Amino acid sequence: MIHEASSPLPSVAQMVESMTMGGAENLAVRIANAMAERGFASHLIVLGERGILSDRVAPAVRAHYLGFQRESINRPLAFGMSLRRGYRLLSGLLKEQGIAVTQTHLPGSNFWGLMLALFGRHPVLATIHNNAEFKYGDHDNRLRAALRKQAYRRILSQCAGTVAVSEEVKSSLIRDLGVSHNVARRIAVVTNGVEIPEVLSETEIADLRASVGVLEDQVFILAAGRLSDQKNFVDLVRAAAILRETDPAFRLVICGEGEHRALLEQQIAVSGLEEHVALPGNRTDLNRLMQAADVFTMSSLWEGLPLVLLEAMAAGLPPVGYAIKGIGEILTDGKTGLIVPVGKPEGLAHGLAKLVRSAEERRRLGNAARDLVATRYNFSTLADQLSDLYRQTVIHRTRN
Repeated sequence: MIHEASSPLPSVAQMVESMTMGGAENLAVRIANAMAERGFASHLIVLGERGILSDRVAPAVRAHYLGFQRESINRPLAFGMSLRRGYRLLSGLLKEQGIAVTQTHLPGSNFWGLMLALFGRHPVLATIHNNAEFKYGDHDNRLRAALRKQAYRRILSQCAGTVAVSEEVKSSLIRDLGVSHNVARRIAVVTNGVEIPEVLSETEIADLRASVGVLEDQVFILAAGRLSDQKNFVDLVRAAAILRETDPAFRLVICGEGEHRALLEQQIAVSGLEEHVALPGNRTDLNRLMQAADVFTMSSLWEGLPLVLLEAMAAGLPPVGYAIKGIGEILTDGKTGLIVPVGKPEGLAHGLAKLVRSAEERRRLGNAARDLVATRYNFSTLADQLSDLYRQTVIHRTRN
């Protein structure tokens, strides 16, 4: 374990609400591990309990599981008391551990970061992972959406800095939140990055394909993410039903859990797709499973710079996805993947059909996708940029 006393580098922390299998949570763990490797006293603060990602935390990282649950805002008194309790818990931990900078991830942690910045003057870097984050969960409630938008304006103005995972996310924050020029200058773009994985053996690949029911003559199409409105897997299952009519030699595997599981299971059953579509839940070996797949697909309605897409491309998978900003920022249609109109399952089916029919096209697009990730979305570059940002934040704090 690395202690601050043995290193001139600041003590830094990543903060997340849970250790569920999500892209942002996975990234936070990888950043914490990378900072420990670089000599920082690296911490991971989890507001909840241990979870599926806990085993990925390196021994050199000090992980803190707080077991804290914030009360619902629908119970104002209990909500206020839980905020006070949570703030005391977090501020006490930061002081006790001598943490100099905290990077928060996703709305819940960003909210706690705002409280720490406002009341404790703690240096917080709030990370924005997608260009609709301040609307998260509020699509049917205008008041909550307005309150969350106001909260994000305060996060951007009061925290020591903001990390946007792409240029498009930064642009959307400036455009949609109407922040001042001075605040906009403090939004740093640190593009998501991944490593190119080691190649698996043919036996390992065969075992992984068999574990999700892929037959020898089937093209393995992989998708992954929370079973939610955002990921929109309902459209993907519709696309699978269309694809089956013309190109039935495929198996679509959608990894993940979420509130849409029952809906998707019913949709698969009604469409008679049990032999073509599987929902295996969360897979801790998702990165390895990617290396056993033939195609990767996304039906998301919004994204920032999707880590899961970069991981699939790093594994050499040709991607097919909707033409949303987060995907369009990465892919060039026909060169590094296939992009189809948003909300058109028939478009997804058409793109997938091209790849199901042609192993050569899969190889061409997959190789181009891997090369793009290796040159533009390298995790080492991300870690270097964050290391510099942590140092700059501490220096600025010391001078002021």
